[in-house]
Amino acid sequence: MNTPSNKVIKWLLGIMTFFIPFIIYRLTSVNALMFDDAAEFALVIKLASIAHPPGTPAYILLGHLWVQLTAFFGMQTIDSLNMFASVSLSTASLLLYITFNSVSKIITDSFTIKNLIIAAVCAIGFSTGQTAWAWGNTIEVYSFQALTFSIAILGLTRFQISNNIRYVFLAALGIGLGLANHHLTMITFLPFTFFFFTKDLFKSPIVNKSKKQNTDKSFIGELIRILKSKEFIALVITTTIVMCFFYGWMYLRAQQEYPFMFGKPDTITRLFYHLKGGSYSQNLTSASGSIISSRLPYFLKLTFLQLLLFFPFFLLGIYYQLKLKLNKLTFIVFGYFLILFIYQLNNNQWSSTDAYMLLPFYFLMFPVFIGCILLNPKIKLTILLPILLVIQIAINFKDHNRKTYNVSTSLMQLLDKSSPKNSVILISDWTTIIQYYYFRIVENFRPDLVVLNYDMKFTHYRILPILYPQFYQKIKPEYDSFVSELKKEHPEQISNTGCDLSTTRLTELFRNLILKTQDVCKVENRYFLTDPKAHYFFSNQKFYDPRRFVSGCFMSSIPGDSISAATFLPMNFPFLKSPLLLNDPSALDKIVDFQAMLDSHIEFYKLNSNLVSQQEAENAREKILRLQRDLKRSMSFAYKVK
Repeated sequence: MNTPSNKVIKWLLGIMTFFIPFIIYRLTSVNALMFDDAAEFALVIKLASIAHPPGTPAYILLGHLWVQLTAFFGMQTIDSLNMFASVSLSTASLLLYITFNSVSKIITDSFTIKNLIIAAVCAIGFSTGQTAWAWGNTIEVYSFQALTFSIAILGLTRFQISNNIRYVFLAALGIGLGLANHHLTMITFLPFTFFFFTKDLFKSPIVNKSKKQNTDKSFIGELIRILKSKEFIALVITTTIVMCFFYGWMYLRAQQEYPFMFGKPDTITRLFYHLKGGSYSQNLTSASGSIISSRLPYFLKLTFLQLLLFFPFFLLGIYYQLKLKLNKLTFIVFGYFLILFIYQLNNNQWSSTDAYMLLPFYFLMFPVFIGCILLNPKIKLTILLPILLVIQIAINFKDHNRKTYNVSTSLMQLLDKSSPKNSVILISDWTTIIQYYYFRIVENFRPDLVVLNYDMKFTHYRILPILYPQFYQKIKPEYDSFVSELKKEHPEQISNTGCDLSTTRLTELFRNLILKTQDVCKVENRYFLTDPKAHYFFSNQKFYDPRRFVSGCFMSSIPGDSISAATFLPMNFPFLKSPLLLNDPSALDKIVDFQAMLDSHIEFYKLNSNLVSQQEAENAREKILRLQRDLKRSMSFAYKVK
């Protein structure tokens, strides 16, 4: 019975479903940037600039407004956006609790405190699961995508139960935000929205035995009825308006120039190219059998670890759904999960690969909840479930405590120690260069340096002239000639990632540009530094003199021992010792980068008969090789031949 005291308990449990995950996320977050795209999003949000395709304008605009608001309270950008992620997933937990309460009234035809407790525990169980927790305390789009999905599911569920059109607008808001954010995971859910406009999604269907209907005709007729209904039309129109508002904002912002921008969708053609994934669309090609076979156990393990102690209740919930003939709900749960599961098995990329499953994992909690509320009358779960939840939190805490994983602090200290004043640095490693751009532009870190991607243009050819105007003037003829030729051969690459030196002319102009850069550094007595991958590429292609000297994590054009050997060679960076490293595919490239640079150190010390430093470098290399073996055991799918 819905008494005043029950309402108080309902609200208190709702508050708990938000604050328990929120506090846990904040306790395990750190004011630092992680690997992969955290620095890009932090920088783009701060500038209200353009993010990598498809642009995620809903996240960028709302994140920008959030950063502006929290700045009034003295909060730094990184910490503010970490909190934005925590608020997003904690709110998703709260909305899941509210959704479960609506579902429980239909399935059990009652309102009880026990069901409220089960709903709260299941909602918190999702938000403290392995994958959800991983994105609840770091800067990325996925936590915000979980929030948009939770809004959509709440609206669709309430409409299914009440048939009130106002909930259609709530669902449209969530779907529109999701499509303007990480649109793939929302697009794959769109076919399943149809079932929320049918009858008996959450209760056993009434079977009329006196009539036998043609199933195909019945389904087609139902589909046509739904497509013509004012509720479905309202959903489509409102969703389109919300989505177009944010992409329209991105299109308008693209008319300007910023110190950093990932692409420039300032025309309709470029906008559609950006929306389709830009250069990242190459990752959508079919993967080899070896990749699929190695990723299959990984994603099965990922699914189990997300559910963890709630997995038996998931199996029980599926049993109850089939017993009650909740076939539509079962189809949604497994259909949506399998679509993204199969997509991920065939996806060539491996960084952030678990995050694509966050929304399907959200929906897997429905059978968990149903299993719990239907089992509860037989086995009292209101005490057992909270205990299981506490155990799950304790198990996951160590593996999600980012205070042990302070990536950007270590990498920027290393870059600082390795780079003499006024150095020019060409870097291939995405994490290092994008983190430097964030700290330079937002926090004025080492403004004396000229740090460029090893293709010179990075994500947009205007970054160099805007960010380094004085240096640009010194290499202007060579740079402009190269960009002009690249535009002829690969027009999309001048304003996006990629730089195919596919013609003799392009290769010649790029070599001239590198040689000019080297000459400017020589005349001005600047250190010209390259990271291992850039050094290998330039040396192999004979773009510059391969004789180089070690300078911490870079190869230097100026003779001398490493000025940062004491920082680099011990390999005592805290993030290398963190449990989080063994489950972070985005860290793989940096570990390989360290190994390559240590190889260069060893070779350098051999040539100079520096046995002490050589031994130190060999010890460090052995440490990195041991770490690589641990990573291969933990993430074997990322090491298969691609």
